[in-house]
Amino acid sequence: MANVFKRGKMISGVVDSYLANAIAAVEVPDGALVTLGDLVADTTYDANGVEYDTYVAAAPAAATDEVVIVDYAGISEGEIAGNEYKMGIKLYGLKVPAGQIMRVRRLGLHDKFWLGEDNFASDPTVGQFAKATASAFTHTPAAALPESGYAIKVLAKEGLTTGMRANGDIYLCEVVQL
Repeated sequence: MANVFKRGKMISGVVDSYLANAIAAVEVPDGALVTLGDLVADTTYDANGVEYDTYVAAAPAAATDEVVIVDYAGISEGEIAGNEYKMGIKLYGLKVPAGQIMRVRRLGLHDKFWLGEDNFASDPTVGQFAKATASAFTHTPAAALPESGYAIKVLAKEGLTTGMRANGDIYLCEVVQL
């Protein structure tokens, strides 16, 4: 019912080099898995040539690609009667508009974080695993640990509520393989 990413205990919370910026050519949901390509062209200072910490992002081409996770720092926004509104704090269901900068976190073994049910290709099972999905931004649940590549273990499942409203489920995940 909602895509969401909530940082838990992650190395990127204390080691700055595990944080980066990225720009994708398409809309990307919060909590998405992306691969990083080359540095983007610097459109402000032509002499630099490229932005020094902003990469081109795309969905992983293969499930075994090296991935990072999107932690969008944006807020809810929308248009009403021709006026654009930006309000609230980061909650759930946020999407990074195409061409807009986003924060990404490089993953470390044993990083823990929460993902919404829409961050998975299908419903995950607590105690089982999930891996990157080829050509998509989601995780694919797996009964067994994949032989190689990024994988998480689903540790717990909780209801996602905002106020009195139920917005689906969120899952506590731990990186168990890179």
